[in-house]
Amino acid sequence: MSIEIKQQEGQDKENENQEVQYWIPKYDSNAYTLFLYALRSPITRDYYLRRLRIFLNYINLLPEETMENRCNSFALKAREDPNWLFNCIITFLQFQRDRVERKEIVAATLKNFLKPLKLFCEMSDISIAWKIITRVM
Repeated sequence: MSIEIKQQEGQDKENENQEVQYWIPKYDSNAYTLFLYALRSPITRDYYLRRLRIFLNYINLLPEETMENRCNSFALKAREDPNWLFNCIITFLQFQRDRVERKEIVAATLKNFLKPLKLFCEMSDISIAWKIITRVM
């Protein structure tokens, strides 16, 4: 993130009482960057991004956009409507549970789908009832 320093208009640079205004971008405007920041290992980063992409494809959120735009839009929508987010996650996990029952994936994979979602929500400061979600699993 960059920090810009802006001078008040009409003030001379030589003025000792010059007022400096700092502008720091809001952290919620780029949930994608915060999510990547939390992932130190490149292998984990690829793994989590792949699982998050699968989830975003499942809920059909801006499929033609970049991953960064999709994640930022997802974070914004999730903050505006936590019930929407909760329902999306439950529906997605139910779909994955059905895949486990059909023996398309193993049960441990179900938990691995949840990890990137949980980290993304934590890094984006999105409140959700994780206890209820994990109980459903």
